[in-house]
Amino acid sequence: MIKIVNKNKKTIVLIIILLILINILNVVAPYVLKLIIDEFSQNIVIKKLIVLVSIYLLVKISIILVKAVKNKKTNFVSNKMLSELRDTMLNKILAMKLETFNKFSSSDIYTRLTLDAENVKLLFSDNIPVVLNDVLHMLLMIIVMLIIDIKLALIGITIIAVIAGYSFLLINKLRKIDKIVFDKRDLENRQYSEDYNKSKLTKFFSLEEKNIEKINNLLDEELKNRFKYTTLNSFLWPIGVFLESIGIYAILYYALNINTTYSLGTIYIFLYYIKQCFNPLKEIFNQIEQIQESTISLQRINTILQIKEKEDIYIGYSIDKFKGNIEFEDVSFTYGKKHIFKNATFKINQGEKVAIIGKTGAGKTTITQALMRLYPIKDGIITIDGFDIEQISIESIRHNISYISQNAYVLNDTLRRNILLDKTDIRDEQILDIIDKIGANPLLSRLENGLDEVINTNRLSKGELQIIAFIRAIIHDASIYIFDEPTSNIDLRTEKMIQSIIDKISKTSTVLIIAHRLATIKNVDKIIEIKDGSVKVV
Repeated sequence: MIKIVNKNKKTIVLIIILLILINILNVVAPYVLKLIIDEFSQNIVIKKLIVLVSIYLLVKISIILVKAVKNKKTNFVSNKMLSELRDTMLNKILAMKLETFNKFSSSDIYTRLTLDAENVKLLFSDNIPVVLNDVLHMLLMIIVMLIIDIKLALIGITIIAVIAGYSFLLINKLRKIDKIVFDKRDLENRQYSEDYNKSKLTKFFSLEEKNIEKINNLLDEELKNRFKYTTLNSFLWPIGVFLESIGIYAILYYALNINTTYSLGTIYIFLYYIKQCFNPLKEIFNQIEQIQESTISLQRINTILQIKEKEDIYIGYSIDKFKGNIEFEDVSFTYGKKHIFKNATFKINQGEKVAIIGKTGAGKTTITQALMRLYPIKDGIITIDGFDIEQISIESIRHNISYISQNAYVLNDTLRRNILLDKTDIRDEQILDIIDKIGANPLLSRLENGLDEVINTNRLSKGELQIIAFIRAIIHDASIYIFDEPTSNIDLRTEKMIQSIIDKISKTSTVLIIAHRLATIKNVDKIIEIKDGSVKVV
């Protein structure tokens, strides 16, 4: 965040200068009005009166113009900083290592990029400028009061200090309650997200009442804390108004009963300044809640921005094309304190088709994730073509390995974009040729606009989505293919088609198949079994 502020510091400094100028003009205007009142209460000199009125009007016009420039600059820089903040956060998130990325839920990331980012924008466009403006306004008026008359000024300053001191005693309590409310809202967002994404599960197992109860409990807890906040906050206003009345009465009493030498203009300007000092205090109190929310949002955003690690995918040897020889030597892997497997040692030769089997949770997918450097291994060495994968750039590894999940990932975009992703050097003829070779023409013919058809998970069956994932993998011409339960969610006809595709791929590339079903591991060259934390070739 500091970098973004420094990047826009020239505009921010200009805004501060404009704020100072506005407040100087706001203090000068009533002082000129005091001189006009004194002129009316004494012998009127028309020329002098015209000059004073002209100065007063000029000051008021200047305030309007300077405010317009300040507001324009503030809106511009705050929107610019919002855009830069979101861009910085998104780049930081996408550059995280997967193990760090998984510490944040999707609702956490969404909230940081939307609600929290907007709150930070308000901090710079509204909260800070208002508070800074009010503080400057009060400070300058107090200085002018002290210059005009110290005794009257001390009466006003004492009342202002009492109100400020009382009010700020409550700020810390309000801040703590506000933090609790924010945390509850975060839990609500997670629950909303989970309920929405798992809506079918809710329907299938009649979990509606339980989910509603969870949400209601969270809402009730948030409401209780909001009531606490409102109760404390409600004491600020009536007591502030009461103290304001005492201050005005004290000024009038002193000027009209104790020291009667003050001019009408002097009494007016003190009453005006005292009244104007209370208004900024009220504005500051109005900003307290939003400042607290914005500060909490800034802290939550900083938890992302302050993450030091960055996955630089270009560090290491750049290898254009792997042969496909893979070797694990005494490799151990843990998730936190949980050991998944220990001392895994095996070798996969170029062009082999290998099945990886084991119970659910045994670590089948983990082996392939370690190979792709999605997660770091605890001990041992993994090599590809004799090179330690820690010495090979991540970009080279992922360029040469195609991973096909049992749940195909698709974008809400055209079939062409879903196949090519961001590759621009492949022609439509090449895509159509692969579709023809693997026998996926029925899928293409069903789409009215062919490669230009916009697809998503709701429009196609799981088998069709799986076929698209296969086409995508083949078009990227990898050296190593990893199929994670490739036939678990598809019909028999599609399964035979996919088996045929895998057989064709295995003639030119190394193939790893994570499997449960016996049909999936037919005709493999090698079977690797993971059982009770040990890995062996069977």
